[in-house]
Amino acid sequence: FYTVYNKKPVGKHHIQICENISCYIMGNDDVMKHICKKLDIQKGETTANKKFTVTGVQCLGACGYAPMMQINEKYYEHLSLEKVDEILKSLE
Repeated sequence: FYTVYNKKPVGKHHIQICENISCYIMGNDDVMKHICKKLDIQKGETTANKKFTVTGVQCLGACGYAPMMQINEKYYEHLSLEKVDEILKSLE
């Protein structure tokens, strides 16, 4: 439940990427780098327009669906870089 506590304001779309072992083994690091590059921010930062914040979190409880992320209250599972691009485009 710690992912619901934010120490500073977050963007309209809070992208939380699971960094636990299952997601790590399945490529969450590539997903994190890809999203940060696309949004031109670093992990833990918010875009200048306050639309996106990207953070790494510990286990989101979907280990069998790795790699995965949560955006606001919605889970996105079995991520590929192509799927991430589609998701980000749908949020613009």
